[in-house]
Amino acid sequence: MEKNTGNEIKQPFGPPRSVSLFEIAKVFLHIGLVSYSLAALGEAKKSLVDKKNWMTDEEYLNGLALSQLLPGAPAVNLNTYIGYFLRGFPGALVASIFFVIPCFVSMVFLAHLYLNYNDVPLVSSLFKGVGALVVGLVLNTIIDLWKKGVNTPQLTILAAGGFVMVYFLKVNIFALLVAAGAVSLVFAFLTIKFSGWKAVMDKKFWVAKKPSQRAVSAIKFEFSKKKYVTMLVLLAVLLVINFMVNYSNPIFQNLGNSLFGIGGLTFGSGYAMLPFIQDAMVNQYHFVNDKEFGVALALSLLTPGPVTVISAFIGYKVAGIFGAALAMANMYLPSFAVINIISDLYNRAGKVDKVKMVIRGIVAAFFGTLWAVIFKLTGSSLVDLPTCGMALAAFGVQRFTKVDTLWIIIAGALLSLLIF
Repeated sequence: MEKNTGNEIKQPFGPPRSVSLFEIAKVFLHIGLVSYSLAALGEAKKSLVDKKNWMTDEEYLNGLALSQLLPGAPAVNLNTYIGYFLRGFPGALVASIFFVIPCFVSMVFLAHLYLNYNDVPLVSSLFKGVGALVVGLVLNTIIDLWKKGVNTPQLTILAAGGFVMVYFLKVNIFALLVAAGAVSLVFAFLTIKFSGWKAVMDKKFWVAKKPSQRAVSAIKFEFSKKKYVTMLVLLAVLLVINFMVNYSNPIFQNLGNSLFGIGGLTFGSGYAMLPFIQDAMVNQYHFVNDKEFGVALALSLLTPGPVTVISAFIGYKVAGIFGAALAMANMYLPSFAVINIISDLYNRAGKVDKVKMVIRGIVAAFFGTLWAVIFKLTGSSLVDLPTCGMALAAFGVQRFTKVDTLWIIIAGALLSLLIF
């Protein structure tokens, strides 16, 4: 019998296994239901790292860094990456689809009400209450993520810099994260020259001296050249089908190709896409007018998921449910393709210490920007005692109880209808 040295890393839920696509669908559908604004980041971590142990904290933060550096909506990017991490191309496809189903269905329903009856009942009341809930949920998310991603002096400096650059200097988030990566690279080289700094970084971050419950994940998906080539073929087929549909109709061509270009070339966040979406959909092709675009934007903030679900409203007006699906597919397909192509290489590179430091620096700077977001949300959403109370209640219930976020949102929505 081999002697137990005490250094083995134990699996909290048994040996590594392959997660099924059904499990992925179920979990990501739930994440999509409760993912309002930046709270999506916390929900993904809570479900996949803390509850399921499908990823480690480090693996999750790696995905978070990549999602911010790619074009498209970061929340969708993150869930696509996680799906690929779990089951390759099929996992990425299932995770992406089921994550956006709740926001797609919600937006199509609200778009139908507005476009057919020129009104969406109770929206103003729900908007005010849900906005307050989001503040509490996002604050809890930031606190949880901060503990894992900002735990050295160097990372604290980068996080503080991220906050200052975004909140006071209004620097583009993508440019900021690239700069943070460059600064992190400098830190990485300093660790070579100054052994004392290296010891601090190692102790805090890179060497697992005492393996914890989250040191390894309970999921194991083996990548191979054969699987990678198969993924490239399937991805090519998916892209060909998408463009065949786009070019089957002049309206689909204008709608689909313009959103495909915006989704593939706009960096920063979903909000960074809005001016380009407005210019194409309102000014160039006149699919919606300014008033309808404003309504669509308001509804996108009321529904779960990213703000880019506004594309479903526009697509629904143009060609019904099929148009909404076409618009959403073209919005997210570019980043979906990129993530599937580069994720394996990214995961391998992430095992190199210096690359780890760069990734951590990017994550820390991003966490700094989250404080800028929460300050702005607080100013715009907490306008009276009831909204402040709802935000505090949402924060407290999620932080100190085991109540599912879905019930917090449902209770908050019902309370909004009674109060506002």
